[in-house]
Amino acid sequence: MAKQRKKKRGINPIRLLIVVAMEFLVILGLLIICVKVFPDNPILEPLFSKKAETPVVVLDAGHGGYDAGSTFEELYEKDVTLALVKDIGARLEANGYPVLYTRQSDAVSWPANEIEDLSERVRISNESDARLFVSIHTNAAEVVNGSYGYEIWGKMKEPRVKALSENILKELDSLGYSQNRGMKDQDLSPIQVLQNNKLPSILIEAGFLASENDRLYLIDDAKRKVFADKIADGIIKTLEDEKKSDSNP
Repeated sequence: MAKQRKKKRGINPIRLLIVVAMEFLVILGLLIICVKVFPDNPILEPLFSKKAETPVVVLDAGHGGYDAGSTFEELYEKDVTLALVKDIGARLEANGYPVLYTRQSDAVSWPANEIEDLSERVRISNESDARLFVSIHTNAAEVVNGSYGYEIWGKMKEPRVKALSENILKELDSLGYSQNRGMKDQDLSPIQVLQNNKLPSILIEAGFLASENDRLYLIDDAKRKVFADKIADGIIKTLEDEKKSDSNP
């Protein structure tokens, strides 16, 4: 009696594709459930959050558009701050730190109203996925008593704000550019972009436009870039220190 040969069943490619697709959907569903149930899980966070790996800095060029800021003859604060912010941002981005700018030109998207202007800058910061907020200005006071130099305003009682300020001032001091006027507590003289900001925030007064020493330094492209690089280096030092602290609680 002849043996009956068994037919070998081939793999149906369509069925295989359906099975693989279903397995993928199940795994994806489980991951989504895990994120919802365990949002702070350090293992899952890097998969869904860029913030876990890459800090983001909000850079704010003071004034702009309708608001020239402090002036000296034909020199406007809004132009100096924008040039500084672009240089700071370029340095940060070259080192792998994404930047969010409140403005990147003299054109501003908000109404010509100071309250709405400042509120919009704060909104941009508060809605960002950022670690730090840095606003750049130049001092408006007239040089009656020979005032010159740079200073940093912030909520100095907050450790992260104080550390950021100290790191930047240390970098700027190495330039020998002007006088270090120190850290100023904004609680003594509230500044809206700092007062209502959810991020660790500082405002840097880069110098006095009415001071010949400061002005000539800040309008020199090469010198201004070095100044901006030092600010960026202070920011990077702060972010690196925080990263080390986060990884070694």
